[in-house]
Amino acid sequence: MRINVGCGKKFEPEYYNIDLYEDLIADKLMSAVNLEIDDNICEEVKAIQIIEHLSFFEAIYALNEFFRVLQLKGKLIIEIPDLMKACQLYLNSNDEQKKIVLGWIYGIPDKGLQHKFCFPAYLLTEILENIGFINIKTTKFSNSESIPILRFECYKPVNWDDAEIFQILAKMHKILRSENYIDFTNSLMVKEQEDLLSLYLVRLLEFRKKKKKEIFFEMLIESLIKWPQSVKILLRVLKDKNFISQLENKHILNVTDLLIQLNFPNILCYSLKNVFIYPGTQKIAFSSIESFARKIIKKLIQNDEEKDKIISKLKMLSDKTEYPEIEFFSLKVLEKKALDYFYLGIKAFYGENYKIAYNRFLRAIKLYRDDFLYFWNLAKILVKLHQKNEAIRYYKRTLRLVKITKIGKKNTIRNEIIKELNCLKKDKEAAQEFKPVMSIENLLNKVN
Repeated sequence: MRINVGCGKKFEPEYYNIDLYEDLIADKLMSAVNLEIDDNICEEVKAIQIIEHLSFFEAIYALNEFFRVLQLKGKLIIEIPDLMKACQLYLNSNDEQKKIVLGWIYGIPDKGLQHKFCFPAYLLTEILENIGFINIKTTKFSNSESIPILRFECYKPVNWDDAEIFQILAKMHKILRSENYIDFTNSLMVKEQEDLLSLYLVRLLEFRKKKKKEIFFEMLIESLIKWPQSVKILLRVLKDKNFISQLENKHILNVTDLLIQLNFPNILCYSLKNVFIYPGTQKIAFSSIESFARKIIKKLIQNDEEKDKIISKLKMLSDKTEYPEIEFFSLKVLEKKALDYFYLGIKAFYGENYKIAYNRFLRAIKLYRDDFLYFWNLAKILVKLHQKNEAIRYYKRTLRLVKITKIGKKNTIRNEIIKELNCLKKDKEAAQEFKPVMSIENLLNKVN
């Protein structure tokens, strides 16, 4: 079987033609990021001028799909705009030629014809290698003077031993996409998920080489901390393989199901919020929660005698969490969630809803302890709420955090904070407005 992905109106008689939008000549409407084709059955996949119509992570999922459906020794052919050559052409063209080149880089503002991401050759080569393709060759040519093209030809490995781990990852990508675990509109989350899948790849290759089960179990523990759903999907893909015994698979799956049911990342988020709030200690606090989580998971997997007590404690912590805040436990996800609370706090501050603003800023700080703006705005709110002693405490914490934060115009920022603090200490609040500060740029513009 040979497939032509994104055929448009160009029918290829020797291929099974598929397209997402254009149904005039396509044999079937189908998404490149979720092919309705079985594993290992295609001798060739051709994707001409399709990858650039996908976002960065959509393209990664599409390329994993191409790898998944190809048989051993199967060939992949891709053509994309030659971004480097197009940029050079643009710089050296007249105004009319520039319009053509821009159209080639950005596409046409029509359904399915706009370009989302044009890959430079080195980056696409790197991604193809990471997915498992070998013997990658590139050629350059042009359909016309203003339409430079890069053509990639590469292959799935000849031997199953060389392809198996990459096939496992491609299968995981397939399940994540087809079962809606992936939201391509949330780039931060997809990046975190993709980084975890990259960890799986590295550790599984290492496990395959060294044959040490501790490598496999350490990988599972780290993944259960971050995103238990990914472990369930991995175990599903590995069910009929001999990486671990069926009994071990079943036991780990039971632990995984428990952690999913209790939303373990959310429990860890709740635990982090209850660690002492000291400015500039985000990594320390995060590491302490990771260590706590690792000990719990190890005891659960090892069927420790304290297992029942641990489960009871986890259920108690799960019941204490007010609502699900996160489903993936990582520094970046926590930072993003904290920033959302901060923006909500700023909005409430401007609306003079000071109690709401207080709660939002405090939540932001509990999730992320390394941003002095969170502490400073909370101090301002405490002034508005007439909690002088608490406000002074947070002003001092703000100054402490500014001191260890790498920022420009540090003295200017510090002087503004001290000015407010001195007014507060001297009971001269009226001399200062104590307005919200949303960003450093916003502050410096006001000062200047």
